[in-house]
Amino acid sequence: MKKTFLFVSALSLFLGQGMAQNEALPDGKFEYWEQEKLYGSDETYDDLAHPFWESLNILATLPPDLFTGPVTLFKDKGRSGAADDFAPKMVSNFMKFGEDKEIFLPGVVGAITVWTDKQTATFGRPFASRPKAIKGYMKYAPVNGDSACIFVEVYKYNAAAGMRQTIGSVKKIYKDSVKDWTAFEWPLTYNSDMTPDSISVLFVSSAGYDFNDLFNCKGQIGSTIWVDDVEFVYDGVSIQENPELAATRLYPNPSADGVFHLDVKAACRVEVISMAGQVLRRTEFSAPGRYSLNLGAFVNGVYYVRLSNNDGAAVLKAVRR
Repeated sequence: MKKTFLFVSALSLFLGQGMAQNEALPDGKFEYWEQEKLYGSDETYDDLAHPFWESLNILATLPPDLFTGPVTLFKDKGRSGAADDFAPKMVSNFMKFGEDKEIFLPGVVGAITVWTDKQTATFGRPFASRPKAIKGYMKYAPVNGDSACIFVEVYKYNAAAGMRQTIGSVKKIYKDSVKDWTAFEWPLTYNSDMTPDSISVLFVSSAGYDFNDLFNCKGQIGSTIWVDDVEFVYDGVSIQENPELAATRLYPNPSADGVFHLDVKAACRVEVISMAGQVLRRTEFSAPGRYSLNLGAFVNGVYYVRLSNNDGAAVLKAVRR
């Protein structure tokens, strides 16, 4: 399990009255890693530590009666080849289901939340900008005609419909081998001028994924994709992350009664956001200090707490059980 639910969203300065903020892709260089233990073993594996990103490696922590899965994300050398430069390596594999069945699992890193009890994953992280394109570097080694996917969707919550809608996207399929680090830049197409509230980003080694039903994914075992130095492209200029808000601690997490405490080091605005992107509550912390946030009236689940001020923002992932 992740040791921290904090992830940082680096926001730009306003470029003018009424203009949108330019929000950086969190940890697009994939430099933050941690070690986790396989279920029932002292053997460890590497996983991305930045909670913007998640993979299917969480299946490797499940007990056998919940169908322990394989590791499908690995820490590999980054594009520069330096000892302290890393890149995610996603490898498609399979998970045994019962005595005689196998479930195909694509190798994936993305802005997703995996629900092991429902065998599904949901897309999205809070995000308030309109990137012009996504760019970076990738390699791909397909097996038996498999294909990989780079995918971005930008959303806005529609209060009247009670759901979020897609307002921008790009989906690029790779069918051929890409042996060396190769630059990519894929523009997003927008169908609305609205400012978004959430985003999904996926890098998948087998494009026949179905995260609504993990039992229905298709592809070839062994197909492998690497990505590195990924970022969003804007017409404007981005600022650096706010280190004070990034240092905020939220606890206990998970919370059984929905009451969370936050130790903040700077005054900030606070928004509680559902996984669908709906802003459920707004408040302000007027000065540094310890504050409480009561989500006891909300149903059990995952909520995002966005802290922001003129210097940037941070988003915390709060789990209500």
